[in-house]
Amino acid sequence: MKTLIKLSMIFSLSVFSLSCKVDTAEPAVAPPATTPSTGGQTPPKADVVVDFTLSSDANTKIKLADYKDKVVVLFFFGSGCSSCKATSPSVQSTFVANYAGKNVEVIGLDTWDGNLAAVQSFRKLSNLTFPLLLEASSVAKTFETTYDRLVIVDKKGVVRFKGTQLAGNDIANAKKVVDEYLAK
Repeated sequence: MKTLIKLSMIFSLSVFSLSCKVDTAEPAVAPPATTPSTGGQTPPKADVVVDFTLSSDANTKIKLADYKDKVVVLFFFGSGCSSCKATSPSVQSTFVANYAGKNVEVIGLDTWDGNLAAVQSFRKLSNLTFPLLLEASSVAKTFETTYDRLVIVDKKGVVRFKGTQLAGNDIANAKKVVDEYLAK
């Protein structure tokens, strides 16, 4: 009987430890080195131009290279992500409203590869005006990032900022980088 109780306890602890395991679906991001010019972040793949072409929720093709000569704010989100939904109005007000007419473009990328209805629901709930792109998980992998993150691409198409924390916590850092690269 004691053996059965011990086995039962070991099994229960094993199940408990597995259920508390950290979600590995979100890739770990190494802490960056700090530099003043990027709001505390070292630009990934410095001087490497990255491009992509994806469909938007408005059924248009969006290509990053089409935004040449603009600073581009990439908002990687998950269509069902509650923190992304909470942060998206701040992304809208900080980067769309503040930089209207100033060569800044904001693009949202659904890294959860949700269907069209899920992305359109995300737009409606968040009241967003910038393009939202579908099936962007491969782009997130290219940029070595995940959902609820901000990435800044300069006017030449070079990544200059890659957030390592939730987008809502990185808005001020990303805004500093946008301001810096608008001045160049």
